Order: sequence, then structure tokens, then C-alpha cells
Amino acid sequence: MAAAQALVSSPLTSSMEAARQMLGSSRRLVQYSRRTPLIRRNSSSSSSSSFVVRASATPPVKQGADRQLWFASKQSLSYLDGSLPGDYGFDPLGLSDPEGAGGFIEPKWLAYGEIINGRFAMLGAVGAIAPEILGKAGLIPAETALPWFKSGVIPPAGTYSYWADPFTLFVFELALMGFAEHRRYQDWAKPGSMGKQYFLGLEKYLGGSGDPAYPGGPFFNPLGFGKDEKSLKELKLKEIKNGRLAMLAVLGYFIQALVTGVGPFQNLLDHLADPFNNNILTSLKFH
Repeated sequence: MAAAQALVSSPLTSSMEAARQMLGSSRRLVQYSRRTPLIRRNSSSSSSSSFVVRASATPPVKQGADRQLWFASKQSLSYLDGSLPGDYGFDPLGLSDPEGAGGFIEPKWLAYGEIINGRFAMLGAVGAIAPEILGKAGLIPAETALPWFKSGVIPPAGTYSYWADPFTLFVFELALMGFAEHRRYQDWAKPGSMGKQYFLGLEKYLGGSGDPAYPGGPFFNPLGFGKDEKSLKELKLKEIKNGRLAMLAVLGYFIQALVTGVGPFQNLLDHLADPFNNNILTSLKFH
């Protein structure tokens, strides 16, 4: 009798009971895992029963998730979600990454700056080549049909006698552009503020739309483009694409002037007249 009691209370019996309880718990846990997909069995070890608990959640669907991607990376797609016009995930230098190389610059300011510089580039690309085209067509006098770099912007390349000397024109333009740029920055920092500051009685038209990049109104959208959300989105995409193309075009104007010594329209005419002797390979010389 004493031997039986000793066997019941022995460490071997305790170990068997503990093993039985563990096996029962494991079976219940396996049954629960079959019902709930949140608990999965770890298959890395066959000798022990271990489990990994993972939270499963459906990731949010980002805007423009089905858009085309241009050299996008996993990191760039973490902050370029397609909500911006012309966003294809392209940011190899990480300039728009709030936690990367461009973290010291406000990403919204970079997106806004691209739109503004694209608009200036579109105006500049047309304005730089227009005198050449109009001069060739005989619509303006020959003395004003100058290549853009001979109009005074680069004095050593040539200049033109305006109503004032170049220094006076520079200061005058600096004052006007500085005033306009200052007001534009104020509107970006505090959208709608320009509609509250007195400006010759025109402030009621300068309140903007709440989005500094697209102020709208009779001054900035006199024809009323983009009346619905779909058409506005399409116009924004077309604008940013043409703006990027224009920025590259202006860069091309600078390189062409340096390499060929003539304007971009004359470059085009020379190439069309003799494409084999007037092309990028035959023009690799500096004037």
C-alpha cells in the first residue's frame, strides 16, 4: 500500500500528468487554430509544439495603386502613393522622402515647386523660340528676331538696345518678380490669405481655391477649365507632363546655344535641310 502511494506521488507520475495536460492544451490550441486563421503553427521545428501569433489585416488601398511605375522602389512607393498628378513612383534620389535624403525639405513644397517651375518653363520655352519663328515668318523686324541668348540675357553673347540699360531692367524685373513671388509664398504658407489683404480692390478674386498650386478664379482660370473632378484630374496630369517636358526643353536650349552658337529654331531648320551633316554627333563642338 505504501509502495502504491509512493508511486502515485513519485516525480515520474507528476511528469506524466504534466505531459498529459500539455498535450491536451496543444490539442485545444490546434483545434482553435483551425477555426481562427490568426494563429499558425510554426513548421520550423518538428520536435516541439510552438506557435506564432500574427495579426492579419487588409492593407489600405492607396490612390493610384494601378498606375504606371517608372523606376520605382519599395521605399519610394511608401510615400509616393499616386495622389499627386504625374506620380509614377520615380524618386531615385529620395528628395520627396520625409525620412530620407530630402527630409530637410517639405515634400509638399517640392511638389508645389515642380508645378510652378513647369509653368515658368512652358512660358520660357515658347518665349525663347518665338522671336526666331516670327522673324523667319517676316512678322517682326529682323533686328528684334534675335536668338534668346543674344537678347541681353547673356551680355557677352550679344544684347539689344531696350528703352533702358540692362542694369535698370534687371532691377526693375527683380522688384516686380520679387513682389509676385512674395505674395505667392504667402498664399502657399496660408492658403486664402491673399483674399483678405487689400490689393487695389482685386483681393476678392485672389482668395484661391484652398489649393495654392491651383488657385482658379477669373485671373488664373478665366476659361473655367476643369469644372468636374475627372476633367480637372486629367488637366493636372497634362500640365505636369508638359511642364516637365518644357523644363527639359529649356535645358536643351542652353546646351544647343553653347554647342552650336545659334538658336533652337535655326538648329531645327539646319537639321531638316541636311540631317546627316547637322545632328547631335556632328555638332559636338563648343563655340
